[in-house]
Amino acid sequence: MVIASSSHGGGAFTTLAERVTFEKEIKKSKFIAIAAPVNSEQSAHSFLSEVRDNRATHNCWAYKVGDQYRSSDDGEPSGTAGKPMYSAIVSSGIDRVMVVVIRYFGGIKLGTGGLVRAYGGVTSECLKNAPTKLVKSKVPMGVEVSFDLLGLLYHQ
Repeated sequence: MVIASSSHGGGAFTTLAERVTFEKEIKKSKFIAIAAPVNSEQSAHSFLSEVRDNRATHNCWAYKVGDQYRSSDDGEPSGTAGKPMYSAIVSSGIDRVMVVVIRYFGGIKLGTGGLVRAYGGVTSECLKNAPTKLVKSKVPMGVEVSFDLLGLLYHQ
């Protein structure tokens, strides 16, 4: 007699296989997007602390871990950096990821529409060519077998 029990797992998800960087100059401003896999809010904040450049004009970021997400405009006009970055993450289909976009101001203002396109665009480009991996959740199970089938179970 075999009885198997399991709790329903979260399924599978796609995340980044490794850290990725993408750089682009837009109207003399330099945008550097750095993306990495993260598995919690704490690891997202650790990643931000690691890559943040205090000499840069802005260090905007967004992350998504399952249903949890946050973003920051870091001084850019409200809704022009973090939200477009988060939208780009959702559109990519990648989960458990954080993207930090570091901007060095080049002297030409982009306007709110230009900022939305710039931050969302570099995030999309960074994630588009990034190597990904499929992660399948493990499900804890319990199995009960009669003693005479124990050897067969261990073999399997």
